[in-house]
Amino acid sequence: MQRNIQVKNWLDRALQSERDIKEQISVLRGSLLLSRILYQQQQTLPSADELQDMTNRIADLRLEQFEVNQQRDALFQSDAFVTKLEEGHSSEVNDEVHAALLEVIDMRRELLDQFNKQLGNQLMMAINLQINQQQLMSVSSSLKEILTQQIFWVNSNKPMDWEWIKAFPEALKGQFKAMKITVNWEKAWPAVFVAFLAGLPLLLIAGLIRWRLQWLKDYQAKLASQVGQLRNDTQLHTPKAILIDLIRALPVVLLILAIGLILLTMQLNISGLLWAYSKKLAMFWLVFGLCWKVLEKNGVAVNHFNMPAQLTSHWRRQIVRVSLALLPLNFWSVISELSPLNLMDDVLGQLVIFFNLLLIAVLVWPMCRESWRDKESHSLRLLTITVLSIVPVALMVLTATGYFYTTLRLAGRWIETVYLVMIWNLLYQTVLRGLSVAARRIAWRRALARRQHLVKEGAEGAEPQEEPTIALEQVNQQTLRITMLVMVALFAVMFWAIWSDLITVFAYLDSITLWHYNGTEAGASVVRSVTMGSLLFAIVASMVAWALIRNLPGLLEVLVLSRLNMRQGTSYAITTILNYAIIAIGAMTVFGALGVSWDKLQWLAAALSVGLGFGLQEIFGNFVSGLIILFERPVRIGDTVTIGTFSGTVSKIRIRATTITDFDRKEVIIPNKAFVTGALDQLVALRHRDPGGDPPRRRLWLRPG
Repeated sequence: MQRNIQVKNWLDRALQSERDIKEQISVLRGSLLLSRILYQQQQTLPSADELQDMTNRIADLRLEQFEVNQQRDALFQSDAFVTKLEEGHSSEVNDEVHAALLEVIDMRRELLDQFNKQLGNQLMMAINLQINQQQLMSVSSSLKEILTQQIFWVNSNKPMDWEWIKAFPEALKGQFKAMKITVNWEKAWPAVFVAFLAGLPLLLIAGLIRWRLQWLKDYQAKLASQVGQLRNDTQLHTPKAILIDLIRALPVVLLILAIGLILLTMQLNISGLLWAYSKKLAMFWLVFGLCWKVLEKNGVAVNHFNMPAQLTSHWRRQIVRVSLALLPLNFWSVISELSPLNLMDDVLGQLVIFFNLLLIAVLVWPMCRESWRDKESHSLRLLTITVLSIVPVALMVLTATGYFYTTLRLAGRWIETVYLVMIWNLLYQTVLRGLSVAARRIAWRRALARRQHLVKEGAEGAEPQEEPTIALEQVNQQTLRITMLVMVALFAVMFWAIWSDLITVFAYLDSITLWHYNGTEAGASVVRSVTMGSLLFAIVASMVAWALIRNLPGLLEVLVLSRLNMRQGTSYAITTILNYAIIAIGAMTVFGALGVSWDKLQWLAAALSVGLGFGLQEIFGNFVSGLIILFERPVRIGDTVTIGTFSGTVSKIRIRATTITDFDRKEVIIPNKAFVTGALDQLVALRHRDPGGDPPRRRLWLRPG
């Protein structure tokens, strides 16, 4: 009963808080007071841990009530019940005992009735409590979403203008005076002793790793010496070497966690903050320490990935600079998560983070420029690096305009994304190295089989020699594409895991209206809005469509079409049509998000149809003719044809035109319409080994082992 009243009070306060917050947002929008109020409201939200799960309790009450009802129903026929009891008794029961038993049965039935009523009351209160708790969680979730969105998009500090600069000395003095670190020494020492015992296993593991460090280095050197030796090198050599580097980085990580555990139990007023920062610092060292050891002079990057020693030395210096620059940003991001109220008067942190972001931008820009100049970089990698290089500049602008809390929340996710990019790149290089080893072993086995075949035929020759490493370009393209697909999917899942808790804050962008347009709904004209969220969705849809256009047709050909034993022309036609379909769907999605409704797009399609009927008639005719050629295959690559005054061999067949190489080795582009509607003399000069197929292509298939 008391718990039900407490939850009911929480629900009433939450509903009142929701009404008050909406009113305060409309009245105090743009004021620093609003951010303080929102922070305080966020701290008072009830936690899910404070609420009880009433489902099992209600089920137990229902079961108990059912059993009580069964017992009570059995007592309604008291004479029969007593007679049944007397039958099991050895001696005869007199009337006086029989009457006493009937009286006891009646009393028991009354007690069961009372107990059943009590169970009914408890069940009703439990159900009411469950309903109130569900309502409370629903209101709290809605309130939390509103607070999260508003806090994220409301400036938490004063902008760094001239007034802020003039007030900085006094504000800094006030901030230092407000800093207080207290310690409860009476409770601290026993707790520290317990924490030391709890952290002792971490220290022992760190000591064990340091003790066996030389053995780990020797084993890693042994693995490096076997790299490139065909009989000894395997795909597991690189993962083993990276695992050793990870183990070598663990002692510092374990030491940081042990110190953080001790600080957590010292009864400091900032113990929670120090423990959270210890965990962040441990992850920071684990990632950067691993990359530092991979890039050692004779490390994995040099021996396994064939990176030049000068390049690895350069990247080691860059990692040291960037890692040191990220330390302040890491610390203040922890404060933003645990104590956002302390950020409002933190002028020191605002200044430090501004110059810290400036330093990071200066350090990151040259690293990104090197990746942009690398022509072999994957498009996803270039896009990710470009975004990572722009983020520090954008965060500087947010910090200068007073969005300090927003800056730190985004900075924390940005740092985790940097971790993801570094680990993903290391994993990607490991996978490519494994594919290269597999391709090299297959090539060696084939060469050995050929040599044995020659020996059997009586040919003389030396023993098969180990061939050099096969270039990456010779690795089977299907395997590379499938591997890249898996790697991109893994990156997308991890990226979503990092940013998922901040996705809801972008719903606030739907409240920012950019322009209006007239639409129809149920036959009536309505005014609709295009918001900042719609613009962001259009940009994301454009990027997704662009990625699909570049990758989906190729992946479809590799994963599906190549297994259906289709001719090359047919598969090319299908992938081309798929490309146009993706473009059409992407264009409709983007235009629809920007307010260009489907009825307007229909008028646009009608206008394009008129254009196709007049100005674009030839282009459209060539397009349809290309589909006919690719599907029906009246002309194939390698055929010698004469059309008009041109004669030569068909070298390329595309969706709009066909390329013919004449006898002077000059390429002539013929519109596809000429092959379908014009006169064509087809002379099959050279037919391939497969009369119904395409020119044979040299392929290298990979197999495990």
